[in-house]
Amino acid sequence: MPSPLKYHPHGSVLFVTLSLEEGLLLLANPLCEAIVKSCLARAQALHPLKICHFLVEATHIHMIVVVENPNDVSGFISRFKTESAHMLNRVLGRAKRTVWCNGYDSPVVLTPLRTLIAITYLYANPAKDNLEDSITKYPGLSSWGMFTSGERTKLWKRIRRPALHALSPDSHNLRGYTKEAERVLRDSKNLHSFRLHPNAWMEAFGITDPSEQAEWNERLKESLFAIEVEAREERVRLNRRPMGQEKLKTQAMDKYYQSKRSGRRMWCLCEDRSLRVTFIAQIKELIHSARLVYRRWILGDFSVPYPLGLYPPSMPKLAEPLGAW
Repeated sequence: MPSPLKYHPHGSVLFVTLSLEEGLLLLANPLCEAIVKSCLARAQALHPLKICHFLVEATHIHMIVVVENPNDVSGFISRFKTESAHMLNRVLGRAKRTVWCNGYDSPVVLTPLRTLIAITYLYANPAKDNLEDSITKYPGLSSWGMFTSGERTKLWKRIRRPALHALSPDSHNLRGYTKEAERVLRDSKNLHSFRLHPNAWMEAFGITDPSEQAEWNERLKESLFAIEVEAREERVRLNRRPMGQEKLKTQAMDKYYQSKRSGRRMWCLCEDRSLRVTFIAQIKELIHSARLVYRRWILGDFSVPYPLGLYPPSMPKLAEPLGAW
């Protein structure tokens, strides 16, 4: 089934998911962390997307973002995926290999409550996936520390692709990753500022009072810890234990792991059925209008603009250039 057209209107809240095609490559070690930080900060510097919350697991990344310029969404994702793919391939000693799944999931979140649920889901992933007991113990990269500490800006090293070297098979361990990260970060002189906007999603819904924002953030923490308790009790019932920090930190990159993640891409997330139905109907009407406009473009009539809110396709070719006789 083809993916739905992207609809990222100004001021909307998106739940973005990027997934690896195969492998366990986004690990909780210093080298992977340095690569992801560099790519996130570089992408945000070129395409200033408001990132509210994010979490990185071995096979995917979740983000809650607020749209200002819709073009920055596709630009940010494209830049991040391209840079990180080249860097990971260099570390693995391979060239021109696909790293990320085609496209990305980015449903619009329509209500504050559904956004709270999405953020809770994001931070509860390590506990639900049996990686660690709580987000507070999770060694992988996330925005949890910045969110809870109130630190909104970080300066991260910008790593250029040629700075990374292919690691030998006996260097694919914590010691090898740490040594390479130290070398790369030492040799990288430029910095990028990464900015977190944890309350931007509330502002998008008109929640601007600081005390009310604090209440929503407390609800988030309470919901998260409740889910973590449920996950812990389920593990006890099944006599299972989470992987834990040590195993997560010492994992070696696996190029061939096949993720079991599945699910269809959606246009929106909303607990209110009538609101969800209305929203989807509006998108379908937009898509119908877009197809009519594109048909006119094919005939050479560019007088009608593409509907706002959808990404226009490339202009159709009306003729081929003639070569020299």
